Amino acid sequence: MELLQSGPLKSWQSPETLSFGRLAARATLFPYPTLALAKRNDRSKSPWWCSLNGEWEFRLVDRPENVPSDFVQPQFDPAKNGEWGKIPVPSNWTMHGHDRPHYTNIIMPFEEQAPNVPVMNPTGLYRTTIKVPTSWKGRRTILHFGGAESVLYIWIDGQPVGLAKDTRLPSEFDLTSYVQPGSTHTLAAVVVKWSDASFVEDQDQWWMGGIYREVYLYSQAELFIEDAFVRGDLDVSLKKGSLHVDIRVGSPDAVAKGTRAQVQLIDPAGKTVFKKPAEQCVFETDFYTKPHKRIVMEIPVRRPQLWSAESPELYTAIITLIDAEGNQVEHTTSRVGFRRIETSKRELLINGQPVMITGVNRHDHHDTRGKALTREDMLQDVLVMKRHNINAVRTSHYPNDPAWYDLCDEYGLYVFDEADIETHAYAHD
Repeated sequence: MELLQSGPLKSWQSPETLSFGRLAARATLFPYPTLALAKRNDRSKSPWWCSLNGEWEFRLVDRPENVPSDFVQPQFDPAKNGEWGKIPVPSNWTMHGHDRPHYTNIIMPFEEQAPNVPVMNPTGLYRTTIKVPTSWKGRRTILHFGGAESVLYIWIDGQPVGLAKDTRLPSEFDLTSYVQPGSTHTLAAVVVKWSDASFVEDQDQWWMGGIYREVYLYSQAELFIEDAFVRGDLDVSLKKGSLHVDIRVGSPDAVAKGTRAQVQLIDPAGKTVFKKPAEQCVFETDFYTKPHKRIVMEIPVRRPQLWSAESPELYTAIITLIDAEGNQVEHTTSRVGFRRIETSKRELLINGQPVMITGVNRHDHHDTRGKALTREDMLQDVLVMKRHNINAVRTSHYPNDPAWYDLCDEYGLYVFDEADIETHAYAHD
């Protein structure tokens, strides 16, 4: 169990140990094999996406040191151990009869001083099996955890894959060298509730525990879209728009040569905007001394329909990655609105008009599911806000589930996003 502890080092109370084996953070993007599937923007229809949500084997122990070393092995049988049961993923174990939810405001939930945490530290053990589709042979296999409170450790067939801190952000791991397409593998996870990260995640909130956001696999080719950022801008006249697209391309250097990307824009009515997709080749730039393969486009858009909370007109940008031989390797999508935000004479202007912010604070929280919200739960929050003439929301005090931002874009809410960094108990130290 070297991921958990190596000699005297306890990784869950080691601020220097932020992650191991975790891929760089990226936007939540889904790969599609065809343009038609990308236009539908329904990941469940993509052969390159596989949900791992469902019933997992589960056991709670009272401290990380008591995690049995053999539970990560494929031959381990939870059915022969009465201490094991089932739990839904995603969920908080604190809402399923294990441990307890705990609310605090301006005090830490324990007395220890950073980076130390209580010796009695609820620790969840998870097991499930995964089968990688045969069609993923020769491609990358990526494992995505949407969120786990507070530290996440991963094994495949007993082999350590990685660890990740940051309760409110996704963590992704490259499983390509650990799995065989067409084969079944044992995925084991440990989640430790208290860690050194708890001191900087000390929001006024309910402390929970567990894998509380979705888990899935997705597949990409050796040449792939590593990240993409799409923004819609407007000039002062509000009649000339500009679509800014910044794509990061992942691949071995030799494969990236000759790579290009195409971008098409679909308007709110579902019609294509560009007569011919915009196109640009990859180039390299230094990113902290490491070569970084990017494609950047600035595409003019005439008289775009404007996005605001009152009229949330959304476009869909479809990005297509093309290799040196002209093959369309991958497609992905990003919804985008054209809006101009500025301040003038102490007023906030959206598209040149003064806006009165009527906003609320919101936690990812449900009365029976804790922080494991469904999209339907989030939609109900959006609808209640809109019915009460609320036009803005603050994500107190951390990044929310990606589905929340999609809903705010679609229904029209201004979002004041926050990072998962708050030391409430030490605010006056």
